[in-house]
Amino acid sequence: MRKHSPIRSKTSYRRQGVVILTLIIAIICCAVAIGVFVAADLFSKRGISIAIESSSDISSGSLTTPQTESVVTLDPTPSESSDVTESTKTSETEPTDTTERVPPTIPTGITGPDLTGYVVVLDPGHQLKPNREQEPLSPTMSGSKDKVSAGTQGVTTGRPEYEVNLEIGVLLRDYLESLGCTVYMTRTENDVNISNIERAQFALSYTPDAYIRLHCDGSSDPNRKGIGVFIADSGKHKDKLPGWSDLLGNALSEATGAKYRGYNASSRYSGLNWATDIPSFLLEMGFMTNPEEDILLSHPEYQLRICEGIANFVSQMPLNPDRPTNLD
Repeated sequence: MRKHSPIRSKTSYRRQGVVILTLIIAIICCAVAIGVFVAADLFSKRGISIAIESSSDISSGSLTTPQTESVVTLDPTPSESSDVTESTKTSETEPTDTTERVPPTIPTGITGPDLTGYVVVLDPGHQLKPNREQEPLSPTMSGSKDKVSAGTQGVTTGRPEYEVNLEIGVLLRDYLESLGCTVYMTRTENDVNISNIERAQFALSYTPDAYIRLHCDGSSDPNRKGIGVFIADSGKHKDKLPGWSDLLGNALSEATGAKYRGYNASSRYSGLNWATDIPSFLLEMGFMTNPEEDILLSHPEYQLRICEGIANFVSQMPLNPDRPTNLD
């Protein structure tokens, strides 16, 4: 019988030891990697939960009303208004309208100002698919713009702006109507194709006391937040629009607790240039590129506060003397 060599036995033991040590090191590395991954995941979820907790404060009434600042102009870069350009908004890829979400509803027995006799036209901004065909910028100026731009998208929720605009628009319609207001909407679906000029012509046909274009803002700076109002710098109501804009912005700020950034008057907003015979406003309700405001804009209670603020604004507007008395 062949005997084992002592040298060979020692070599075999060393090899086994190296293998076992290698396995132990591999197990330790895997455990450390898993720990780092879990810690990062928990940190990320905690960051989101903090924003959600801040939005849940709405339902408990713990949001404080800020001290509003009367700002004359926003002096924005062109990308700050949804009706100017889309350089900071979503990409050109075709969006899909597949989000399943229970539509918010107004509670029974809400109280608010008596809006009987008022007429308001709401324009939920954008639509499912943008329309890059050009249309005139203004009836009195040269130049052209896209018929309908793409809009922005929620940095946290991932929801497209056109969807949030319509959701708030439908809720606002029901809210105003419950207070006695007559409301018309440029669209009640996302899959439409209505240009800025067509929206303005629709609004003009009803001679409303206020034409409100509902939008959400977008910025390359995720810290930007607040409410903005955009108006045309010409037309029949040129001198009164600044004061009315402050009424709208401050009323919304008082109801929601968000900061009113001020108004901006310009000749670059095609959707307003074609509706200068009526009080027309492009309302930026908040920044979807700000994680906290993005969550709030889809929060049912916060949406109701937006409705409350706009209702209070409408009640302070004068009735349009140009509206025919027999208008249906």
